[in-house]
Amino acid sequence: MKHFLEPKVKQFLLVMAGVLLVVTLIGCQSTPLAVSAIELEPEPAPKVTLAPGDVIDIKFFYTPELNHTQAVRPDGKITLQLIGEVEAEGKTPSELRAELLELYLPHLKKPEVAVIVRSLRNRRVYVGGEVNTPGLIDMPGRLTALEAIMEAGGFNMLTAEVRNVVIIRHKDGRRYGGALDLEEALEGKEVKPFFLEPYDIVYVPQTTIAKVNQWIDQHINKLVPQTGLVYTVPVGTGTVTIDTSGG
Repeated sequence: MKHFLEPKVKQFLLVMAGVLLVVTLIGCQSTPLAVSAIELEPEPAPKVTLAPGDVIDIKFFYTPELNHTQAVRPDGKITLQLIGEVEAEGKTPSELRAELLELYLPHLKKPEVAVIVRSLRNRRVYVGGEVNTPGLIDMPGRLTALEAIMEAGGFNMLTAEVRNVVIIRHKDGRRYGGALDLEEALEGKEVKPFFLEPYDIVYVPQTTIAKVNQWIDQHINKLVPQTGLVYTVPVGTGTVTIDTSGG
């Protein structure tokens, strides 16, 4: 296997190690192994609720002087004119809007208001490896692996192995990895999109990772001790699952 720890890859692995260390704290109970990368795809998206760090616009149709952009504070609240502090954490934008309508009713003749989400701090993925601008990518809605890579400046077509893009995800108390072949998608062929989940890591290697367990052990597990992966990699028309968690 070709060794390719170039400086920017080293930087990515350090960031990736930090992300993996955070998700490790959630727990590591036993779960069934994935049998294909498709099994990593998210279930129907749950409702989006606000959390600290999320940025929202509060817009009043008839009293625009009250319009305001707010970031949800660490205590989960926002502060608005006339009504003061309002609990925003844990509410959907529509639920917050309904509460604001009620709170502003004594103050305004027409308290018509809209709550518009500008950014969701906790809905991000990390894209690294052979892309032009690696880093964190916001995902305000559903986002495919290919779309995330395009948001990161696209593949470095001189070095990227587009047939072996690695996805790392924390799911059901364990970390899973899968390999995606995006070559046909880049050729414009119709392929099934692979949707990401918050905190997914998308890594574009330089070369095909043939010995996945060895690669993970060399480049990930030694950075985050005792935190192995369950990894599925395409082999022919099927897949092979490799559990490096040691459990």
